[in-house]
Amino acid sequence: MKAMNLTWQRLRGRTCDTCAFLDTFRSNGDGQVSRLHAFCRGPQSPFFNRPAPPERTCAAWQKLDGQRQIPEVGDPNLTA
Repeated sequence: MKAMNLTWQRLRGRTCDTCAFLDTFRSNGDGQVSRLHAFCRGPQSPFFNRPAPPERTCAAWQKLDGQRQIPEVGDPNLTA
């Protein structure tokens, strides 16, 4: 039943990627993990202040108003 619910949520567009509580940020990385991180900041979510779940959905989903801006790494005005 859980798999059917997850599929239904994805079809409706209710994923972490469209949630208002998703916090996406970049780090300099250390070679062991990716540089792009996605953390859940939803206070009612079981994933609060933790990486977004692999299922990419939870019961605390709220609609994102507008467009999410993915942060850039470094200063684009600097040249090496």
